[in-house]
Amino acid sequence: MPGSELRVIDFGRVSALRSQTLWHAVAYGVSAGAPPTLSFVRPAEPYVCLGYHRRLDEVDEKYCAAQGLPVYRRMVGGGPVYLDADQLFFQICLPAGAVSPARTTAIRDLLAPAVTAFRAAGVAAELDGNLEISLGDRKICGHGAGQIEDAVVVCGNLIERFDHERATAVLRLPVEETRAEVLRQMRRYVAATPADPEAFRDAAVAAYAAALGLAPRAGELTGDERAALTELDARFTSEAWMAGPGERAARPPGGIKIRAGVWVGATKETLS
Repeated sequence: MPGSELRVIDFGRVSALRSQTLWHAVAYGVSAGAPPTLSFVRPAEPYVCLGYHRRLDEVDEKYCAAQGLPVYRRMVGGGPVYLDADQLFFQICLPAGAVSPARTTAIRDLLAPAVTAFRAAGVAAELDGNLEISLGDRKICGHGAGQIEDAVVVCGNLIERFDHERATAVLRLPVEETRAEVLRQMRRYVAATPADPEAFRDAAVAAYAAALGLAPRAGELTGDERAALTELDARFTSEAWMAGPGERAARPPGGIKIRAGVWVGATKETLS
């Protein structure tokens, strides 16, 4: 691991847009030589976020507009997700050369300290065979991972409370009759863990520092990262960015993913 410092930035409560663009700016900074960074952020208002390669029509844009829910596209993968102030998000960002080139190994290595933090905060979490942070058979942490230039980032969240109804309503379902089943399965397999967020944050700092062999230090954005943030704010709100890859975009097989191994099909149920 280059250097000896783990930069820790707690961005606090920020706008929905900044809850995305801040950690992307950090990724550009780490790619350019800033220290490995663990960041935390809480959105001040609810919104919907879509993975880079996914189709915008997976989101019910009419519902989101009526509810005043912004929709943003992130640079890492995954389908549309609902985010709000009852979720504390964390992002660990490292130079690509400091991470295993095997994706599953990298994700396992970078989620294991989060499991340690959950346990320190009183949640008996496990990293299961599908690389989900779970409590029993219920997912308690959504995560995403990707490479931005020469930095690798893994994002996750502490879900203190979860609005299953709204998380279902933001999805555009080709067969409307599946909505009730999506909601039922989401309630069954996605759980909140009302742990103390400060205890979780402090434990995460200690766990990531220990796992990476780095000394944690409170930090802030560099000048270059602030410049990148301004550019990202404009990019993430542009029509061209939100349009995404269009017809080249990916749609997962099997319909709506609830958690690893649990799907609700668009035309038939394919639940496991």
